[in-house]
Amino acid sequence: MLPRPIASSTAATLEQKTKIIRITLAATVVSFIVFLITLTSTQWIYVTYPRDFYSKRHNMTLVRSRYGIIWECFSGRLKNVSTLTTKCDYHQSHIQNNSTPAEQTLVGMTRTMLSFSVIHILLAIITFICGLYSIRDYRYTYKRLTGMIYILSAAAMLVCIEVLSTIFRHINEQLPDIYPAGTERAYGVCYVMAWIIFVQLLIASFTFFACSKKRKGTFDEATEEEALANRPVDLGRSFRR
Repeated sequence: MLPRPIASSTAATLEQKTKIIRITLAATVVSFIVFLITLTSTQWIYVTYPRDFYSKRHNMTLVRSRYGIIWECFSGRLKNVSTLTTKCDYHQSHIQNNSTPAEQTLVGMTRTMLSFSVIHILLAIITFICGLYSIRDYRYTYKRLTGMIYILSAAAMLVCIEVLSTIFRHINEQLPDIYPAGTERAYGVCYVMAWIIFVQLLIASFTFFACSKKRKGTFDEATEEEALANRPVDLGRSFRR
């Protein structure tokens, strides 16, 4: 049995770590909800077209557009119409028979962006479940596993952001009929929120790694349950001559 002063101090430390993990999981839930909202939004990148640019793809003179992960909304003027018309359409995810190599590359990057968005969502759900389980179980390995999954989730988010930026560079260089010379772009609130979510995931990963520190060579576990959970496992293997 541990002396009472040591037991009380280690119990307070364990309670503090549990509180920090709960706050981290709450922040993860908030970031997950925010990403779901931004995923269905077109406020990622704002595009402003040159004056009197007529797009054959959309049969209108484009003025500006809003680009998102799933779709893009265009604002322009139809023929013989003075008012602005706005229409939204999903990104092209299928390769047409008459597609050029540049268009096929664009479709491939769009698929990659959508795929890693889904991967990020799945990893975020798995991370939350593992985080809850690490609170119930004292074994330090579960916290480290959760920290590693946080890193994978952040990596999926980073890939999604970088592919989105690469798409615009590719279109400007290879597909002038979509974004002609003089087209300007500006990052929207969803793009900024994606970077904030990425940083939050990294901080959450470091938090779980910090809370999973194993006190080797000591017997200062806060409770008997923690001592039992972190006890070395005997695999029962023995070698006889």
